[in-house]
Amino acid sequence: MYSTRAISAAAFFLIVLICDGFCQAPTNKVSSKPDQAPKAFALSSVVHPRVAKMARPRISKSMKGVQSRVSTSSPKAREHVRQGFALVHAQWNFEAYRHFSAALAIDPDCIMAYAGVTLALIQPFNEYADYRRAAVLRMLDMNDADKAGIKKGQKARFSASERGFVDAIAALVSQNPESARDMLLKVAKDDPRFVQAKMIAVFLNRGGYNVANEPSQKRLDALRETQQLMDNHPDNWMVLGFWLMLNAEAPFSVLNIKEEILPHARYLTKKCPDIPTWQHALGHFEWRAGNYLLAERAFTRAIKLYEKWMQQEGVELNDCEGYVKSKCYLANTLFQRDDFSGAMKVAMSLRGLKPDPSRPRSAGNQIILWRAYHLPARLYIARDDRENRAMALGSLPATEEIDPFVNHPKFPTLAGVYIEALAAYIAGRKAIDDQMFEVANRLRNEKLKSLIKKLAGVVDGAMMSADFTHYFNAGSSLAVYDMELAGLIAAAGDISIRSTALNHFMSARDKQGVPSLMMPPLVLSPMENRIGDYYYSIGRHADAYEAYYQGLQRYPHNMASLTGVQRSLVNLGQADQAERVGKHIELVRKKNQ
Repeated sequence: MYSTRAISAAAFFLIVLICDGFCQAPTNKVSSKPDQAPKAFALSSVVHPRVAKMARPRISKSMKGVQSRVSTSSPKAREHVRQGFALVHAQWNFEAYRHFSAALAIDPDCIMAYAGVTLALIQPFNEYADYRRAAVLRMLDMNDADKAGIKKGQKARFSASERGFVDAIAALVSQNPESARDMLLKVAKDDPRFVQAKMIAVFLNRGGYNVANEPSQKRLDALRETQQLMDNHPDNWMVLGFWLMLNAEAPFSVLNIKEEILPHARYLTKKCPDIPTWQHALGHFEWRAGNYLLAERAFTRAIKLYEKWMQQEGVELNDCEGYVKSKCYLANTLFQRDDFSGAMKVAMSLRGLKPDPSRPRSAGNQIILWRAYHLPARLYIARDDRENRAMALGSLPATEEIDPFVNHPKFPTLAGVYIEALAAYIAGRKAIDDQMFEVANRLRNEKLKSLIKKLAGVVDGAMMSADFTHYFNAGSSLAVYDMELAGLIAAAGDISIRSTALNHFMSARDKQGVPSLMMPPLVLSPMENRIGDYYYSIGRHADAYEAYYQGLQRYPHNMASLTGVQRSLVNLGQADQAERVGKHIELVRKKNQ
């Protein structure tokens, strides 16, 4: 139903979307009029006016790692370029764009700054796409001119590694990732200081995981090569950050994360405490390890850093989607810690944000529409009782709130369809509450599924939009909600179909993936709990225990999973173990107080 395209862990590495054929090759078009002179290059075609008007971005002394050559007569421009590359690999793309723009304001002929702009704005069909395209064309023109001059015996303006890197990045955005990878590997081999060339090449050949969560050989090779980079560059925070991003979505156990990943994430934020994206990454790993209190602290630090940055630098929320992302994850973290009021307070603060109709494709707008606006509803859904379901329906945005974006003449969003689908799901749940099972069935089959089909039916167009990643994740979450609703209808309905509920719940579980792009999950409860509830209802307490325990592997210390484990142990006659789980539950609740 949905695209099987892989969605990467790092925002920078949304280049995987481009590699699948999103962007047209950047080519220099020759005018049909022979007497028309080529249009002169203007730096304003690469540097957006709102960025040009901002003060020069600050240099973070803690950020280091880029050691490659940057050909420029200005040490300050070189410093901004290196800072920009470090920030690209830290997933802070807008701030990276500002640094590359600052370098170009000092030295408009710095070819690596144009390559940096290309990478910072790599996400396809974003609102800065024209500026990225201009950067690509400019760096290719400069590269070609340098090569032509060398053939004539002139002194090279740029190093061979810079020329190779520019060609590779151009190949990457020209739908040729395999050639780009080979070019990058050659650059890295010829110039070992060009670490980012090796990193991008590794990513382009990284592979994935199979249905049994086993890594492919390509994934194993990528992890091995990245580990070698870490061993060779132990104090290179860019390499360490890349290694963490590569592992962000791996289906590791809690133990793996605690022992193998968290020490590195904590070390990185200790060395670079002022980078909000890395504080967010630490929160992500603490969350996945079940360390919710530590995750809360990390996300809170990220939020405060973003707030300070926006205030000091005059950056709008449109260009600071990381702030919304960290607050969404903070709300999820508080919910998992059984602090519903705290989670709802954060969610309602996000619900009060106002997206900007003048910039429909901005990253900030997209995350508000696809994540923040229905976060209160999803929290109410996850609380899972009649009263909260009524609250969920009432908390969804009204049609007029999102109409300027849903019906935008040039860049309409599909977020409205997703919100409609959530409303249909909630209505189906309310119908079950009222024992109106035929109504619930109709809502699922005629409303919810039709909206899911509506989303799936425009996948080709969605792939050409700025919000494709949000669309993809939203569609995946609806597949989970749909199977869950089918199971709940079966479980509560006629006895002749109750046994089919288990298959639906298992399907919902199988569709519930690992949080992607360091985003919190859209579905806030593990579907393993539904399986546990079903087994518990028919007296299969050992199977119920196993299901609830698996829920804890997905969302460690999830309160519903913990209480399910406890009651299953009681029914299995294991009173001592049930008591220990009960003490753990009280400890978690006490921490919240």
